[in-house]
Amino acid sequence: MAATIINTALNSGQKILRKVQRSSEVDGLVTLTETYIIRTQDIASLDPDRNTTHAAFSGSAIKYTRMLVETTKIEPMDGDLSELQVTYVGLDYSSGLPPAYITAVGQPGVGVFGANAAVVVKYITQDSLFDVLKGGNVGLNLGSSSLTLPTKRLMPGSINGTAMPPTPRAREYRRTRNVSELQDAATASFQSYLTANPIGQGSIAQPPIVRYAPNHEWIYAGYIQSGISFERRGLFNQIEEQFTEYFRGTDIFYQTDGTIDFAKVNAFSEVNFTF
Repeated sequence: MAATIINTALNSGQKILRKVQRSSEVDGLVTLTETYIIRTQDIASLDPDRNTTHAAFSGSAIKYTRMLVETTKIEPMDGDLSELQVTYVGLDYSSGLPPAYITAVGQPGVGVFGANAAVVVKYITQDSLFDVLKGGNVGLNLGSSSLTLPTKRLMPGSINGTAMPPTPRAREYRRTRNVSELQDAATASFQSYLTANPIGQGSIAQPPIVRYAPNHEWIYAGYIQSGISFERRGLFNQIEEQFTEYFRGTDIFYQTDGTIDFAKVNAFSEVNFTF
């Protein structure tokens, strides 16, 4: 009886599902491979197009709307039959995204305040790829005003609900005081001096001499994007991002061999902004 049913289905140009294999990657992306028996003469009509939904093609009783055909393969068999293998990629549940997969890869010299290692994260998203390519912005609160600077993408606090490693220290920008700030400080100091040392009528008081030191600055941005690769898989972008620490400063903060002089970096403190 079973042979008669199968033969009837094949003769009417249908496909017979033989087995289903499921696998998943570390980032949670799911691959399903369904194996069918079809007549060789029906290959053209039954071989599905790339990105056909599982729900539209599969002979399984359970349908998945977020899985699309990625590849197909035909294996000839005896008796004018062929084996059709259809591989789908995506997620076999209706909503949400799997957690990101985080590793650390040792890389000599990339550490600043942390280990010599890059943070590597693998994840999938339906967001536009341009969101992770376009970089980001750093906002500095300057007290009476603010400054927004474009930058490479800063490592977010979490990806797909998975907490990312904390930066080894706070993101910060430090610089020497500018001309206006120095003048304001000198004026305040002079006024304080006059208050403490009042002068009589006709006397002359000389304001203190203001000396402007060379401008020095450094910025530490924590982990920033230092590499990215992606592949479009069905409805999702499969992404691998690499983040490493970022520090830049003027020459006085480096030793003769090019390494950072941490004693000077930590001791320098005039105008400081965290972000």
